[in-house]
Amino acid sequence: MGLVIENPRELYGPLYDLVLNEKITDIDINNCVVYCTDVDGRRMRVGKPLNKEFELGFVQRIANLMQKNFNKKNPLLEAETDTLRISILHESVSLNGKSISIRKSMPSMRYTKESAISEGLFSESMYEFLIKAVTVGSNFVICGPPGSGKTEFAKFLAYHIPKSERVITIEDNLEWHLSEIKKDADIVEIKVEGDEGVFTYHDAIKASLRQNPKWLMLSETRSEEAKNLIEAWSTGIHGITTLHTDDTAKIPERILTMIGNPIDVRRLEGQLFNEIDIGVLINRSKDEKGQSKRRIWQIRLFYRENGENKSILLADNGKWNGDLLTSDEKEILIRKGIIL
Repeated sequence: MGLVIENPRELYGPLYDLVLNEKITDIDINNCVVYCTDVDGRRMRVGKPLNKEFELGFVQRIANLMQKNFNKKNPLLEAETDTLRISILHESVSLNGKSISIRKSMPSMRYTKESAISEGLFSESMYEFLIKAVTVGSNFVICGPPGSGKTEFAKFLAYHIPKSERVITIEDNLEWHLSEIKKDADIVEIKVEGDEGVFTYHDAIKASLRQNPKWLMLSETRSEEAKNLIEAWSTGIHGITTLHTDDTAKIPERILTMIGNPIDVRRLEGQLFNEIDIGVLINRSKDEKGQSKRRIWQIRLFYRENGENKSILLADNGKWNGDLLTSDEKEILIRKGIIL
């Protein structure tokens, strides 16, 4: 449960309409100047600068609600509601004035199949492959830069998990809202407190294995929890996670870097290619009108054969390559349970 705001109109003041606007995904305030990002990735300056008095009052109310100090000794203030994630930097570290970021995460689906295809997120062939992969229980790692739409795409994939299969989601910031999107599905949502809280990622993954999950979904893999997640998947549990990298080929290396321990790295390198089935890269590119659009840029299938780590690039530069597969590559897909 996120922070409950009793009077949101009073708290958000001149930002209230922006908070309610479903076409706006991010609100950023730099020294009282307001910038917004919409669902198409367009970023724009909005209205007049905020009143300094309002900015000060807004920050102070957030600090009071969180029962936290916000000053030179405590220059970062973070809060979240059920649909918003708020991050504020003090002017002692943000030298041109307070920096406020409000990111939205709505309990709804950003895409349908039809809207995603029409907006150019993926092609019909990509869609058919990805949904077949979900239904046979493939493990997905979705990568891309910040703001590329990884979370929204993870929600889209998770929506197609059969409702009879128990799903456990693990998040430190509430973004997926999967139980609200799939109201009649068996979904357990776990909120953790980072790496040093009372209930960490390690604790959550360990506890989840005793809750009879069919799917284990980690909102973002950032650190040593990567080892716990891969080992959980190795038990036969399926999963979806996201991470930051700019190429699906870098996914195994990125995860191994997170793990850190050289002994674990050597042991898990081959296991990664066994347990990660599909890597998806989401990026932004401009269409013929010059508008920024989210696109699935790469789809890569990972596997091991004769003791070697291998992969097949099924989509690249936003184009599907599945029709060009050799008979041996098609056989690999069949072994994964995916029949095109």
